[in-house]
Amino acid sequence: MSRFPVYVALALVLSACNKDDTSGVDSDTVDPEQEPARLAMTPNVAGQGQRLEVHLDATRSAYEFGETALDLGPGVVVEQVVVEDGYNAVATVVVDPDADLGTRDATITIAGHETVLADAFEVIAQSFLIEPNSGLMGETIEVAIVGTDTQWEQGFTWPGFGDDVDILDFQVLSETLGSARIAIHPDARPGPRDVAMQEGEHVVTLYDGFQVDRQVITAFFEPPTGFQGDTIDFEIHGLDTDFAEGNTTVEFWDDAGANADIAIQSLTWLDGQELYGRMRLSNAARLGMRDIVISYGTGDTAETILVPDGFEVLDAPPDLSNVAVGLRFDVERAIDNTNGDLLENVIGMAYFIIPLSPPCGSPPPPGDGPQPYDQNGVWPVPPPAEPEDCPNPETVSAGPQVWFVGPENTVTLDKDVIPATGQIIYWGNDLTLADYHFNTMYDLEAPGDVESGMPPFYLVDVQPTVPADYYLTAPDFWNDLTISRGEDFPYSWTPAQTYPDAIFGTSINGILASNGEPGFAGSLPWDDGEHVYTAAELSQLEASPVSFSAYSYIEGPYFGLPFSSIQTCKSDSTLSTGAQLILE
Repeated sequence: MSRFPVYVALALVLSACNKDDTSGVDSDTVDPEQEPARLAMTPNVAGQGQRLEVHLDATRSAYEFGETALDLGPGVVVEQVVVEDGYNAVATVVVDPDADLGTRDATITIAGHETVLADAFEVIAQSFLIEPNSGLMGETIEVAIVGTDTQWEQGFTWPGFGDDVDILDFQVLSETLGSARIAIHPDARPGPRDVAMQEGEHVVTLYDGFQVDRQVITAFFEPPTGFQGDTIDFEIHGLDTDFAEGNTTVEFWDDAGANADIAIQSLTWLDGQELYGRMRLSNAARLGMRDIVISYGTGDTAETILVPDGFEVLDAPPDLSNVAVGLRFDVERAIDNTNGDLLENVIGMAYFIIPLSPPCGSPPPPGDGPQPYDQNGVWPVPPPAEPEDCPNPETVSAGPQVWFVGPENTVTLDKDVIPATGQIIYWGNDLTLADYHFNTMYDLEAPGDVESGMPPFYLVDVQPTVPADYYLTAPDFWNDLTISRGEDFPYSWTPAQTYPDAIFGTSINGILASNGEPGFAGSLPWDDGEHVYTAAELSQLEASPVSFSAYSYIEGPYFGLPFSSIQTCKSDSTLSTGAQLILE
């Protein structure tokens, strides 16, 4: 039910007649121009078990000190009514947990005269409380939201605290319990405010459920702006803060929350109100305004404050002297399990990227170097790396198209802009095996782009293809091919003729019997078209559906753009084939 006042006419009796006179009011004693007062009561809805303040308003002076009462019927206790003036009164109301649901009349008594507001108040089952229920202007706090008879659901339920109170994070812990991290703006309106819990179109409101205290705690950040890639000295001046030495942190937040594309390199404490430090903006830092979140103290003294729109990241032109090149030209095959058909996909790709500065994330571990052929083993699948909180590197346009240029054909790669990130990638569209010529080194040509500043260029012998084609020949890798883990598994292929210029390998990918974790039996076989996985190897995998893969892989030489300092780019190419098996 919406929060609208319910009005009723109240005739003000101004005559001096005897209290026992029941004949009515002498019309000669009443001012004919005096309008009757209209009374209003808000809020007019509350949940079972809820305690709230109900505001009584009048269009004319009507309420009398010590002579005003409110009755909301059984199960709703009016603890007190405080008259502020003739126009305003506040009643403290407690709804019993088992109060009858539905609408009810409200009776307002003023100096012995009763006025009934029909269907003026409703008791509903749902309600909630907030703890703590107050915060300072400029403060960021965690609050618990405890519901009664609620069915809150993560991703479907969301709280609202009104203007200038941001919800930084909200988690539904159960159907009746939520946790929110809220940030009160330094210029938020002080005083009580309604809090709403919205579940789709259904909204439950806790009237005057949160108090913004008049005391302000905030900070001022200098400078207000900086360019991508800049290293900046900054100052923070606090207002009613108590910054703690060695225990103060500064974060920069965008619409998605904390963003690590601005790194604090040093932070020096001067006193409870003064900090200074140095920060580095990534060359791919997200553009626009940032909120600054400052946390300090521990335990009961811990405090977090928000500086909304405290810093702005400005655009910097791309550094073309630091552009790297990424290339890919691969053939991916899959054997259809239902009919044995060979499904084929050819991928060509190029991009021109400015690496993150400062670097972000951990570099990949170094490889083990060349391995001798005809080597088998069973290994666990390495766990996926933890996602790094890194910005998307900037990519640069090299023109509407770029080309792989070979002695027998030219492959066109068309420009594509990813809407979510703005990154630019060049793709080969509708490529087939006729575009992929084996044992070839392709050149890379680009026309350049005036808008990005990228000049035209031509790079010789940068994209290889594998030395030769191959096909799996035996057994028939389709129709749920089933093999026994207790027997050797021989298989054959048309020789890929990759050794020693490229690598040929195969793997059976399943679940390790020892621990139930993903694993695989792998091999770098001799390039003679024949190999065997032994029963000892297969028995280390669980009986289950598995996948089989074979691949030929070759790397190209190091190269770089003629105007870039990065000359360690390296492309590769793969011809891979996948099939399904069943281990029993």
